Amino acid sequence: MASELMAIENEPQPINAGLPRKPRILLAASGSVAAMKFANLCRTFAEWAEIKAVATKASLHFIDKASLPNGLVLYTDEDEWSSWKQIGDSVLHIELRRWADIMVIAPLSANTLAKIAGGLCDNLLTCVVRAWDYKKPIFIAPAMNTLMWTNTFTERHLMALDELGITLIRPVSKRLACGDHGNGAMAEPSLIYSTVRLFAESRNQPGSSNRQQVMASISVATVGEPLPVTGPRRSRVLLAASGSVAAMQFGALCHYFVEWADVAAVVTAAALRFIDKDSLPMNMVLYTDQYEQTMWKKLGDSVLHIELSRWADVLVIAPASANTLGKISMGLCDNLLTCIVRAWDYKKGLFVAPAMDTLMWTNSFMEKHLTDVDDLGIVLIPPDTERSVCGERGKGAMAEPSDIDTAIRVFLEPPSSDSGSSNGMEEQS
Repeated sequence: MASELMAIENEPQPINAGLPRKPRILLAASGSVAAMKFANLCRTFAEWAEIKAVATKASLHFIDKASLPNGLVLYTDEDEWSSWKQIGDSVLHIELRRWADIMVIAPLSANTLAKIAGGLCDNLLTCVVRAWDYKKPIFIAPAMNTLMWTNTFTERHLMALDELGITLIRPVSKRLACGDHGNGAMAEPSLIYSTVRLFAESRNQPGSSNRQQVMASISVATVGEPLPVTGPRRSRVLLAASGSVAAMQFGALCHYFVEWADVAAVVTAAALRFIDKDSLPMNMVLYTDQYEQTMWKKLGDSVLHIELSRWADVLVIAPASANTLGKISMGLCDNLLTCIVRAWDYKKGLFVAPAMDTLMWTNSFMEKHLTDVDDLGIVLIPPDTERSVCGERGKGAMAEPSDIDTAIRVFLEPPSSDSGSSNGMEEQS
């Protein structure tokens, strides 16, 4: 690793500025099934340029290291930490930024897209982007499910990246890894390569634009209407719990819903600390991040967060912690629950029942987060005012499971002809 770092020069030179060297391309992969094509992408670029590669932890699930070009080092988060021991040592994300003429992130997952748009830098890849010199180009090739691609957050995030000067190589429409057919598949490595090479070779020509190739506009593909429900069946409710002490009531919540609906349950790692599995209805499975990771083995296999989002008529997150609301507000999708939300079809109902300390609930960030989720069409089941687990009295306690159950029943029941209100939530406020 030390020899690799020594080879990285302090400052980049202009691309093809009469120097007897190849362009230097930093290729990066984030956590998408399309990372299976990363080795092919690396081999394609290696024929024309000097390359280095960065991979996130999630992308390593899909990259066959044995198929990478000989001698190519795949930098990961562990390299960032192990290369720095004391003041004066090289910092890997800075050295890689200095070395590269161009950065290409392919595939770019929905979660990494959200992180970059929000300026987050919690791994090697996002640290490189956060430290990037935007006089040099970055290209992104997104890859995600169609409903993720057409999600409102994606448009916001792409606009934020456009303002940074990052160039989009748009996804294509085809059959996706989850089995859907629609827009969201990563562009082919050959197209990514030809786009970047054409950019590099034309950059110094008189009158050329640095961003001719893409970003004529940001457009989002439309999605077909959902298939109609045929025949009578019970409502399908997907219940989810995030990391709040109020998750102690999740068993009771599940019992209310199983009386009248088919129920599936999703829980975050933090929520598991508070859930008594013995209190759950008999034979109920709690889907966790581990299910998501182990269920998918090869192309054609089901993707759990897609399957659950298709199955459910309504999603209810109770409790919704401050952290999970923040993630949803930013469009992050770093666990099973937030991936379901990011891929959700908002023509179907999505409810959140927050639970947190009063000062968290009254924090200015919460107002922003609630505005964001309201813009998505997510329905708030307001918290109650009572004594919280920390001993304080104030607003922030999760609504009672019985009240949450009633709100969802009202939402799913067809309006009666003599109903004076079309919005069931008005009865709950």
